[in-house]
Amino acid sequence: MYSELISEFSGQTVIDYDDADSWKGPAKAYRLREEYDDERKISERLESLLEQPGANQITALIIGAWTGSCEGSDSAEIVELIAGVAGRLPSLKALFFGEMTFEECEISWINQSDVSPLLKAFPKLETFRVRGGSALSFSRIAHQSLRELGVETGGLSRSTIREIFLCDFPALEHLELQLGEANYGFDGSVEDLQPLLEGSLFPKLRYLGLTNSEIANDIAAVVVNSPIAERVETIDLSLGNLDSEGVESLKGLSRNGNLETLIISHHYASPEQVASLTAALPFEVVAEDPQEPEDEWRPIVHAE
Repeated sequence: MYSELISEFSGQTVIDYDDADSWKGPAKAYRLREEYDDERKISERLESLLEQPGANQITALIIGAWTGSCEGSDSAEIVELIAGVAGRLPSLKALFFGEMTFEECEISWINQSDVSPLLKAFPKLETFRVRGGSALSFSRIAHQSLRELGVETGGLSRSTIREIFLCDFPALEHLELQLGEANYGFDGSVEDLQPLLEGSLFPKLRYLGLTNSEIANDIAAVVVNSPIAERVETIDLSLGNLDSEGVESLKGLSRNGNLETLIISHHYASPEQVASLTAALPFEVVAEDPQEPEDEWRPIVHAE
C-alpha cells in the first residue's frame, strides 16, 4: 500500500500547492490535492498556480485526491479540467494523475476514467503515471513524445491492458504495469500480455515492468523465452508473489545477451534460491524485501 506521498517527481522536489504563498518558482513539481471536507477545490488551486509568474515554465505536475475520489466520483471532471488548461502549461513534461495514500483512498477504490484526453492535451509529455484501476481507460491514441508510462493499480482489467497495447507510443522506453489481483479487478492472464511479450509493440522499450502481480510465476515462465526479453535492458517482476517456481523459470534468462538488470524485490523465494538465481545469470539481480517462503498466504504489495 502507498502510505506516503512522494517527495520528488521527475527529478524535482514536490511542493503541495495551496495558494500564492506556496509558489517556489517553476523548477518544482507542484501537487494539487484536496483534503477531506476541503473548502478549496483543485480547480481553485490550479487557477492560482497558473497565475504565478513563470507558471508557463512548469514541467512537472501531480494531481492528488479530489472530492469523492473513492466515494463514487470518477476522475472525468478532473481530467477535463487539467486537459482544458494545457495551453497555459506548454512546458509540461511529467504528469502524475491520482497520487493518493491509502488513508486518502485505497488504490482499488480510486475511481478513474478515460485518461487519454490528458495525453492528447499535452503533446510534449514524456512521463505519465496514473494510480487507480477502477474504470481506468485509455482510448486508442498516438503520442510521439511519451517515454515513460506507469499504471499503478490493485487490479488491472484485461480490457484496459488491451487498450494500452492498442496505443501508439513510438518513443516509449519505460513501461510499468501493476497488474494486481483478482479480488480487486485483475481478470487477465499471461495470454493477455502476449501482444507485448511478442516484441512488436513499443520499439524503443528498454524497461519492462510487469509488477505487483498475483501471477508472477506464470509471467516468469513465459517472459524468459519472449522476444521482448531479447531487446529490453531491465525486466521488473517486483512487488508480486514470485516464489521458488518463478525463480527457477527465470534461470532461463541466462541465455539472454542484452539484459542488464532483473528485479524481483518482494519475493517469496529462499535465500538459497535467490543465490542460485544470481549465480546463474550474467547480469544484476535485485532481490530486496524478501518475504517468508513458508507462508501459505502470499500477498502482493498493492491490492486493496
